[in-house]
Amino acid sequence: MTQASSAAKRAARIRCVKNAGSDSYSWSGKEKRTEKYLPMSHVQALEEAFAKKRAKVSRTPVTFDLKNMKMKKKGCDDIDLQRVSCEGKPYDAKHKPVSGLKPAASANGGNTTPAGKDDGSAKKDSAPAAKGKRKVDADSDAAASSAGDSGSEMKTVLLKGRAPVDSQCPVAARFHVYCEGDDIWDCMLNQTNIQSNNNKYYLIQLLESDDGHSFSVWMRWGRVGYGGQNSLTEAHGNLDSAKSVFTWKFQEKTRNAWCNRHAFKKVPGKYDLLKMDYGEDEPDAKKIRTEAAKAKKEIEPCKLEKRVQDLIELICNVKVMEDAVVEMQYDAKKGPLGKLTEDQIKAGYEALKRIDELISAKKTGAELEKACSAFYTRIPHNFGMRPPTLIRTAEEVRLKLDLLEALGDIQLALKLMSEEEESGTRSHPTDNHYRALDCEITHLAPSHPHRKLISKYLATTHGATHCHYKLKLLDAYAVNKPSEGPRFRDVGHRMLLWHGSRMSNWAGILGAGLKIAPPEAPSTGYMFGKGIYFADMASKSANYCRTTRQNNRGILLLSEVSLGKCNEKVQADYRGDKLPAGKHSVKGLGTEAPAPKTFVTMEDGVVVPIGPARPVPGNNCLQYNEYIVYNVAQVRMRYVLLVQFEY
Repeated sequence: MTQASSAAKRAARIRCVKNAGSDSYSWSGKEKRTEKYLPMSHVQALEEAFAKKRAKVSRTPVTFDLKNMKMKKKGCDDIDLQRVSCEGKPYDAKHKPVSGLKPAASANGGNTTPAGKDDGSAKKDSAPAAKGKRKVDADSDAAASSAGDSGSEMKTVLLKGRAPVDSQCPVAARFHVYCEGDDIWDCMLNQTNIQSNNNKYYLIQLLESDDGHSFSVWMRWGRVGYGGQNSLTEAHGNLDSAKSVFTWKFQEKTRNAWCNRHAFKKVPGKYDLLKMDYGEDEPDAKKIRTEAAKAKKEIEPCKLEKRVQDLIELICNVKVMEDAVVEMQYDAKKGPLGKLTEDQIKAGYEALKRIDELISAKKTGAELEKACSAFYTRIPHNFGMRPPTLIRTAEEVRLKLDLLEALGDIQLALKLMSEEEESGTRSHPTDNHYRALDCEITHLAPSHPHRKLISKYLATTHGATHCHYKLKLLDAYAVNKPSEGPRFRDVGHRMLLWHGSRMSNWAGILGAGLKIAPPEAPSTGYMFGKGIYFADMASKSANYCRTTRQNNRGILLLSEVSLGKCNEKVQADYRGDKLPAGKHSVKGLGTEAPAPKTFVTMEDGVVVPIGPARPVPGNNCLQYNEYIVYNVAQVRMRYVLLVQFEY
């Protein structure tokens, strides 16, 4: 891909060009006398569709009709779509030459994104000169469509080697990220400074041509959520020169040496290094496409029962996972899901713990700003052009804990799924995902006695204060995690209790079981300390599913919990995990709870607290009961319920 400017003085009219054989093409939408060139990600998708003779391409919120050459957007008039040859051979809807259109200019556009102050990117680069090098400053995708890369469309990424070349790099089709053994010459840097309203990234990649004869250094920088500015420094066949440019820039931005990056130390006022998990070598793009086409023909039918297959496909949907964290303002482009390491997430917990300590000490000035900046630097967020949000309250800390927990569950789930997919079998992908979870899941028919029991449990434990929605049972499954059986510790008083979580978290939960927050997490983000939380009211747990009117399906878990002797609490206690001798759990007492006279005991002795809820005497601060255990061995997952929230 290359970029070309149709007029040097009209910086906004950037033409993104796709090389195809000996010719190059750009795409644009034309409405009356106005012509708008399409961004690079759209051009590549359209060219691929054009080559495969597909009639339609969707890029939210636009649909491209290649049969009639129209751009369609709901609520707007259709716009004429044009494919233009940069050699002067424009095409109409029937791909015949037409007159009146000019070819794109030569590919060497100017730097058109507003420079602001980025970090030295606007001033002349003083990096070591590469012998015979040519430095090209090319505008990014964002200049062509003012939305930058903050939109929701998926970008085409060529996977060649251990790391993908940045999708906005003009030579991505012919180059790959250079690797030497386990050294991958790719880095994503991030820096947030709330006081200065900085929330920026810096990407550096050393690229090697696919024929191995040439090297370049690609850099892109700007505000998180935007395409920003970029430069391409060509070193031709001089690898040492390209390395010198790369390491100099890394040193300048971080004050760390590239060779010592594994012992990276954040320097105040400089960028932090996001630690990525690159995994094993990936085949080149052509091999991926070839094997994918082959696998499509040879893939075996899914062997799972249809209802189980549907559940696995729902919880293993990567798009759902990404949407969940993006909703929490996480920037999945700078820290792709599955690529963030455990160390990076741990660093996020440590930064959040410092924020929590400052809030508890009522230090809300410069120290808190610095701590929040450190958190956003380690866990990149997309605030658009707004200043990064200062985290001021325990509730806001809790929301960021939700994000880190989601990232941890997703990271674990994607790791399990990728390991199973790399096994080389011809099994259906859903079968692979099911095996990766290592959890036996059995669909319960409506007539099954256990389904009838848990259906009644769901219907009778909806809190009166949760009146803005109703819960409808769509399906129920029995689950058995083989690893939980041998470790289960029965300390007595076993109850079947509710647990709710976001849809994006369930693959990680079923894959690894329910977990306790790590030592790095702040304790005050948890009402009764770090533990696993349960409820005897379905709607209390359902609130943690975080559903909406648009995404109104959620999953609830019923676990067998061995409570033993409960340490009863009438109000929050962040140190509740410090149990007194002889106690095995905490019970936060609510003002309403199911009455023991309606409880049902299952054949294996587990007590099901069937409702309805009744008033409970006492000066309890909670509305409903909470049960917390601090040892994962006291929990065994039993049932998964797919529910619909009727708002």
